[in-house]
Amino acid sequence: MADTLDLRELETRPTKRWNEDGLPELVMGVLWIIWGGSFLIGGALPHGPVWNAYWAVAPALLALSGMAAVWATKRLKARLTFPRTGYVRWKAPTRAQRFGAAAVALVASATIAALVVKSRTAGLEGVAAPGLGVILSLGFVVASLTQRAPHLLALAGVSIVLGLALGTLNAGWTAMNWMLVGLGAAATVIGAARFRMFLARHPAETHP
Repeated sequence: MADTLDLRELETRPTKRWNEDGLPELVMGVLWIIWGGSFLIGGALPHGPVWNAYWAVAPALLALSGMAAVWATKRLKARLTFPRTGYVRWKAPTRAQRFGAAAVALVASATIAALVVKSRTAGLEGVAAPGLGVILSLGFVVASLTQRAPHLLALAGVSIVLGLALGTLNAGWTAMNWMLVGLGAAATVIGAARFRMFLARHPAETHP
């Protein structure tokens, strides 16, 4: 029995260690703030040459920012985390996990598309923010279980609260962009707090 428990602990250790320092949440939060802010800026611009130029460039920049976030996370871990805890290689997802993630993404995208059509045809834009809040909350719950990261349940709660609160403003799709900013701020705060605790638990080695 003890051997079985040890094997399970060894199997889940890379995932636990990868999420231990809070850097993934910190970088993800900054990225969401950038995305939400970019959509808000684009939505506030008057239609015209500036609007056309902005939206011609913005999608590519947002895609690059997503790749830059992955690069930044790995670089920060190599510089700040691995010297304290040792190198940790992220365990590649299994085929079942990849199919599961694809299914969740498909259902989420279909639900969002349905919300878009419903809100525009029936004038129910107030449903957009609460609907997105529920979808993101479910995503955080799934991630907390698959990644052994119970702190993500806090973000699941924030998603629900933000969705309900922003839904009362009747701000339509602008509310969804503010949700990204709000979730980004929450993830940044949680990530920064976890990173601070990680540094306190794992001080850097000093060499005489």
